[in-house]
This record gives sequence, C-alpha cells and structure tokens, in this order.
Amino acid sequence: MGTLRDLQFALQLKIEELRQRDTLIDELELELDTKDELIRRLQEELDRYRATVSLPGPSAVSAAPTDQTEKFISQMSMPPPNRLIQAAFLKNELLKNHSDGEITAIIACMYPTTINQGSYVIQEGTSGTQAYVLEEGWLEVTVKGQKLLTVEPEDMFGELALLYHCTNTYSVSGIRAVCLKLWVIDSKSYQAILMQRGLSRLSHSMELLSSEGDYIIRQGTTGDTCYIISKGQVIVTENNPGHKEIVLSKLTERHWFGEKALWG
Repeated sequence: MGTLRDLQFALQLKIEELRQRDTLIDELELELDTKDELIRRLQEELDRYRATVSLPGPSAVSAAPTDQTEKFISQMSMPPPNRLIQAAFLKNELLKNHSDGEITAIIACMYPTTINQGSYVIQEGTSGTQAYVLEEGWLEVTVKGQKLLTVEPEDMFGELALLYHCTNTYSVSGIRAVCLKLWVIDSKSYQAILMQRGLSRLSHSMELLSSEGDYIIRQGTTGDTCYIISKGQVIVTENNPGHKEIVLSKLTERHWFGEKALWG
C-alpha cells in the first residue's frame, strides 16, 4: 500500500487530469456552438455561387450564340446523364474513391456545354479551374503540338484543377464531330460540396442519437470513438460470465467515455 505522500501525489495528478479534461470539454462545447453557424454560412455561399455560376467565355469553350438563347436555356435545364458521369468518376484514379453520396451531389452541380470541332476546351499554359466529362464526340489531347491521346465519351479530364490550383500542361480540342457535348464541374463548387458534406458528417458524429436502453458501446468490441454527453445520461455496465450485469457508474452531461479509443 502506498504512503500518504504517494496518495497525495496521485490525487494531485488526478486533479490536474480533471482540470485538463474540463478545458478540453469547454473547447469542444465551443466547437459545437459554432459548427451550425459555419454549416449555414457554407450553405448560403454554395447557394449564391450556384445562382451566379456561368459558362466559360469564347477563349476556352464557345459560348452559345445570341440567336440560340432558347436552345442554350434548354440545355442548361437538362438533367445530367448520371450513369455516364458516375462511370467517368469510377474510372478516374484520383476521384473514384468518393462515396456515392458525394458523387451524386457533384453531378447535381454539373452543367452542360458544347464546343465545335477545332475549338479548345483547355489550352496549355492557362490556369485550370474546371473538370470535364465528355458525353458526345471526341477530343484530342496535345502537349506542345504533339498528340498525346484521344478522349472518348465517358472519359473525364482536367480533374487536377478540382484538387488544387494548377496550370494546364496540355491542350484539349474537339475532333471528328461537328459539335461536342461536355459536362462541367468547377473547383469552387466541388470543394464546397466536399466541405459541406464533411461538416455534415462531423455534425452527425458529434450528436449522440441513442434512445433509452440502446447500447452505445458493447463490452468486448473494438472501440474507435470517444463520446461526450451533451444531454441525458448513460450507464456503464460490466458483464461477467455466469453473473448478472453489474452497473459500474452513471454518467451525465459533460462526462465522456470511450476515450481509450483515442490512445491507439
């Protein structure tokens, strides 16, 4: 058994540990208070951007002629070909690991555009801000005037621009078709979607949605989550073979459990 001095030292350590945990809880509660406001602001920004998004000018992709305004509006209201675009994502090494929900949200923000044979979608040396999926026609990729490859329907290109600011190292132009159709996603919309969905997952994981009697953690399972009780009460129990379940403690607001999962 330890001496009185040892016990006093252990008590001081526990008091300091509790103080540090209280500080951590205060910080987490502050984060909880601000997350809803951040999500709301991001949603407003995304809505504003969707309302003002426009097609590229003639230097990149040919704009619709004035006398074809009705046709242009009709094109913009066309729903994207989900299967074709989803297949393009799944074939792409950089983007194929997105969840179905993320791909669906990205597709919903894509818009159509057309180019004529010989026109450029991407020009070498320009700043990349968009990615494209080809629906109709064929495109040629060149580097310093030398043909590199051919883009076919269901192919995606320009995806690096979605991940970070970059300069295009190749050109893409229309070939073998009078009019080519593409679907476009810009980097701002793409990043806003991923940020919004990430915050939604964070918000969901920070909420404890358990009814009375539900098990949050079961004895013997591998833990990978630490929980903080924002409202309500939980009971900590222990099962021993051949014996009745024992109640070890009851935890209420501001208490936490499962913290050993954070220790690795």
